Amino acid sequence: MKQFKQLFMAALVTITFVANAQENNSLDAKNSILDKLKGDKAEIDKKIAATEAEITAMKPVKKWKYGGFAALNVNQAAFVNWAPGGINSVSGTLVGNVFANYAHKKISWNNSIDATWGLLYANKRMRKNDDRLEINSKLGYNVAKNLDVALLGNFLSQFTPTYDYTTNNGNYPLKSYFAAPAWLNLSLGIDYKPTPYFSLYISPAAGKFTFVKNDPLIDETAYGLAVGKTFRPEFGALIRATLKKDIVKNVSLWTQLDLFNNYTDNRRDAFNGKSLRGNIDVNWQVRVDMKINKYLSANIYTQLIYDHDQKVNVRDKNTSGEYIQNADGSYQTSAKQSRVQFREAIGVGIGYKFSSK
Repeated sequence: MKQFKQLFMAALVTITFVANAQENNSLDAKNSILDKLKGDKAEIDKKIAATEAEITAMKPVKKWKYGGFAALNVNQAAFVNWAPGGINSVSGTLVGNVFANYAHKKISWNNSIDATWGLLYANKRMRKNDDRLEINSKLGYNVAKNLDVALLGNFLSQFTPTYDYTTNNGNYPLKSYFAAPAWLNLSLGIDYKPTPYFSLYISPAAGKFTFVKNDPLIDETAYGLAVGKTFRPEFGALIRATLKKDIVKNVSLWTQLDLFNNYTDNRRDAFNGKSLRGNIDVNWQVRVDMKINKYLSANIYTQLIYDHDQKVNVRDKNTSGEYIQNADGSYQTSAKQSRVQFREAIGVGIGYKFSSK
């Protein structure tokens, strides 16, 4: 009996050893197969990447990217027996932007046109209520990481005549029209672009040129020109910061801040005698575009300008703080002075956006 037990234990140990050996051999075989498959997969991935690179190299390089949007914004207000009062009105504004950007190797060239034009119908009269044309072009050459040497050009004017509607006698003086005035800015500087959506352009050599056609109906002094002059050059420094980014889905933000200082301005202020050398021209624009669906859109646009050379009529007030009116209904003004200029537009309407693939 004792020998039988010993034989049984020996057989059990032998069977267990053989089973473990077979199991280990099976696990080693599986691991070996897995390692081989991983090696084959790595080799295949290398071949796929190499083939994709060859295909990409064979494709023509897309050097140009273009796009833009156009929108018609309409606003309407109607009042019937409305106790607080109100004016029935309808307004429509065309808003458009197109761009064409080139990029190849170290050269970049960005071009854009922004345009706005609108009409307002109120009190049985049709009037223009918005008009703006701006063309921008920037040619850059990359000299270091995120840094270009760039040449910047900017043209600003309007499409159609603008009249002064502050008088009530039906005689509306002409204030401006295309190229009266117009501004041309040319500069050479460096363009720092740390991200695809932000750039900081700094130019120590910037020219700002103001043009006003020789027209007796246009007051050239309102735009910084001397009486009888049609052209005024300025030379100084320019800083432009631009941000264009999708902040949330279907909502994009574009903002641009221009700061210009005139090196050659040695004049003194006519009112307080202070030197104008330190004055800085400010032009800050903000636009928020919201896409409701394929064709419906909404946008908000603001612009703040301060230019000491641009003058506006400052209305006179009496001792009670009320504006003084003349017999013809116009407001009495004693002098033109520089002021912060601001405009804002909110629109909802039909829009279409397009871009290259």
